[in-house]
Amino acid sequence: MPLTASDALFRLIHSLSRTEKGYVKKYCSRHVIGDGNDYLRLFDVIEAQQTYSESDVKAALHGTAMVRRLPAVKNYLYQQILEAMRAYHAASSSERRIVELLEDADFLWEKTLYDQAMKRVEKAREIARSHDEFAFWLKTLSWEKNYRHVILERPLTDGTEDALSREQHRVMELLRNTVDYENLGNTLHDNLIRMSQGNTAATAWLKKLPDHPLLQSPDSAVSRPAQLNYHLILANWWSFVGNDAPKAVEYSRALVHIIQADTELREARPDTYLGILYSHLINLAQAGNHDEFSTTISLLWDERSKQPTKNIEVKRFYRAVNAECTYALECGVTDRLAERMPYIKERYDALADYIPPQSRVAMCFMCGRFSYTIGALRDSAWWFRRLAMCDESVRPDMHAAARLLQLKKAMDDRDVDYVRTSARSLQRFLKSRGLHSARTDAVLSFFRRFAESHGAKRKTLLAETARRLTSAAVASPFDPVRTSGLDVWIAKAAPSMAANLEAPFNT
Repeated sequence: MPLTASDALFRLIHSLSRTEKGYVKKYCSRHVIGDGNDYLRLFDVIEAQQTYSESDVKAALHGTAMVRRLPAVKNYLYQQILEAMRAYHAASSSERRIVELLEDADFLWEKTLYDQAMKRVEKAREIARSHDEFAFWLKTLSWEKNYRHVILERPLTDGTEDALSREQHRVMELLRNTVDYENLGNTLHDNLIRMSQGNTAATAWLKKLPDHPLLQSPDSAVSRPAQLNYHLILANWWSFVGNDAPKAVEYSRALVHIIQADTELREARPDTYLGILYSHLINLAQAGNHDEFSTTISLLWDERSKQPTKNIEVKRFYRAVNAECTYALECGVTDRLAERMPYIKERYDALADYIPPQSRVAMCFMCGRFSYTIGALRDSAWWFRRLAMCDESVRPDMHAAARLLQLKKAMDDRDVDYVRTSARSLQRFLKSRGLHSARTDAVLSFFRRFAESHGAKRKTLLAETARRLTSAAVASPFDPVRTSGLDVWIAKAAPSMAANLEAPFNT
């Protein structure tokens, strides 16, 4: 459902911290006239609501002129909040600082205060250079070229070449190098999603990726962002496609070392830092590296950074939870996550709307599978209900895996009718999403027959299913049977087959 203007205003107000709300009120008091107090009344009314109610807003503002033009008023308040937050966070990012410096320079230039203007351009250029803001870096060089040509009337040359043009060429090379690796990384991400949906063309592209010219040597990655993407691409490829956890750890560890050695980069790009830690933790979990996981996960949970933005708060939370779930499911270490689960459920309900769809699906499934694994069936049902509320086109393998686990519970409960109808429904879902395979056929057949069998027939059926699973190749890391862990459960129930199965878990 599209986001309405009222929903947008409600979510914006409720995303603000207490200090931000206080600043908005002070800012609005200074910058509005006429109905100013009523604007703040509208802010207070919406802030007090748990869900947006237009009728309650109109009742609270009854008797004011605003009620007749409420849509325009809400839009004005929305713009005022954004304007206030621009002022409040003016110095909190490199991009904002550069923009402000260039706006100051533009004003000073128009006043013919050229030297003062260029001092601000030089500051903006230094920030752009140190924070890999290549587009702004190019802009500041254009400023200096213009200053030297129009005001000083003397370009910066040695008689053979313009030094500023040479620097522009170098910056453009860095920018092109950065874009090339970003393009490759984004295409990898997209094809991983397509592969999770059963797309064979995506699988073929992914298999060829290690032969790409940009991945033949780290020396090809010249810019700092490109260096990060070089290692991230290879870490993800070995994790999701190459199925070599130690190799994935090798590349993700290199990523962590790069960003931890660069304080400026880490502080300038906290989101990048969190993403790198998360990628490394997933690889450590899959490689069974207990000691390094324990020390690294504390960095991801660390919430002591001063006044994190909502973006960083949300990403820190869901990445830490997903990493903990992966580790618990891969390595069988459950106590810490089980203790945190009440807090995680509470925080999830508060932050769910802000978590990206793919990460929300992964979190619901993994928390549900973890709870199922430790026998916390009420928690498992709680998470799977929330998973069912997510878009089924996002990570359909996880939706299918959750339904497989629900089938297993119904089978354990001898709910034969549920098993029959749900198995048929799941079969249709798998075919519609391109996830149907010999492995899913084997498990669905097993469920249908197991619930109605007894004694020796069950042992025979387990052994038969285990053989079918081992003989059917796993075509994708997004195989719902493997994602659910049912192949490992069946192997353990048929001991002679247990040595032939593994349980990698990709998020």
